[in-house]
Amino acid sequence: MSMLNIGMTGINASMASLNATSNNIANAMVPGYSRQQVMMSSIGGTAYGGGAGVMVDGVRRISDQYEVAQLWKTTSDVGFSNVQASYFTQAEQIFGSEGNNISAGLDLLFASLNSAMEQPNEIAHRQSVLNESRALSQRFNSISDGLNAQINQVEGQIGASTKEVNALLDTISSYNADIQSAGSNPPLSLLDARDAAIDDLAVIVDIRVVEDSQGMKNISLSAGQPLVAGTKSSTLSTTPDPANPQFSQVSIQFGQSSFPIDASTGGSLGAMLDYRESSLAESTEFINELAQTFADEFNDVLRQGTDLNGNTPTIDLFSYDPSNPAGTLKVNSDFTAEMLAFGKDGTPGDNDNLKDLVDLAGKEFTFDSMGVTTNMGDAFASKIGQLGSASRQAQMEQETAAKLQMEAQSQWASTSGVSMDEEGVNLIIYQQSYQANAKVISTSDQLFQTLLNSI
Repeated sequence: MSMLNIGMTGINASMASLNATSNNIANAMVPGYSRQQVMMSSIGGTAYGGGAGVMVDGVRRISDQYEVAQLWKTTSDVGFSNVQASYFTQAEQIFGSEGNNISAGLDLLFASLNSAMEQPNEIAHRQSVLNESRALSQRFNSISDGLNAQINQVEGQIGASTKEVNALLDTISSYNADIQSAGSNPPLSLLDARDAAIDDLAVIVDIRVVEDSQGMKNISLSAGQPLVAGTKSSTLSTTPDPANPQFSQVSIQFGQSSFPIDASTGGSLGAMLDYRESSLAESTEFINELAQTFADEFNDVLRQGTDLNGNTPTIDLFSYDPSNPAGTLKVNSDFTAEMLAFGKDGTPGDNDNLKDLVDLAGKEFTFDSMGVTTNMGDAFASKIGQLGSASRQAQMEQETAAKLQMEAQSQWASTSGVSMDEEGVNLIIYQQSYQANAKVISTSDQLFQTLLNSI
């Protein structure tokens, strides 16, 4: 082959490399973009010796699937830990805020009862007890409202996540179909776009990805439930939980098969299910158990005494809906200060039943929701401590997950990311190569002209 043709192959190879380098530089800031590299091979020589130039075999996408898989795994862990840290922090604030502190409210109520010990018939003391009873009821109501708001927030996010997952699964299966149709040379931008969609999916659920012989990626949950198989995708749906209508059940439908989704799903969706079914459910159960215990114990003691007029009470101080004690706890609107049964024998100044009310401060109860036996104030303090510990643990796990993700991102970038310094050097090299090959062509032409002139 003549110098002219060899120079032309060099020109073409240099131009292809310049195009790839330019594309890398242009996309350097695009998230998930994998740098591209021109593949070349030497054209074999003739029987008379010497090479015959260079051939551009194609452009490849630099990607290490192990590093990509590690990035997806750490992304799922970050999605999980971010949600857990957020909700535990909220719960700690709901229980720990000054206005919601049940232990402080109990202290104020028992302080007002102690103040009435010397003058149990004094209306001002009785009214103070009634006021503190109302205030404590409102603390229970506020905590219940906060937990219900969390339930609504979690449920809303679960619903939104299932819709987002369905959209991503459709997108990924569509990319699979396009890649299958493209055969052995699919557009590299399409491969990047598919990986970006899988990365978005990994935030919501923990996934396992396997590429088949046709270049399509099959995706399943960590427990094995299928999400994408070739060009087919699953559908996630939510239905009310028969055991607890406030909560929804999430399931996967793939063809004729249906699979339940639980906390093991991982990612942000798994974190929401895990928090809802463990901590949130336990917190709701505890505050209802504490509210019911408090109201029942006070009502029971008051029923055993006599009011300011020497009569046995006919109205309970507290009322509540058994299906939601903390949220509905209140002082009965018809209950007056005179109705507080501080005495037992109906005589003026009798405070025997008031003493029994004061004794409730130290009385121990078993709270099944927490597995503890203690007084009401200490039980609430234990709950705050439990949530505080869980919140700190969740924040530490969030920090650890973020660091691991940064490490995985750094490893991916070292292989697949665009280095502006490296591409800048390549730009110079390929430009010089282009110019050198152009010089070869020019020299070949000069030699040819010299040959013609000599004839």
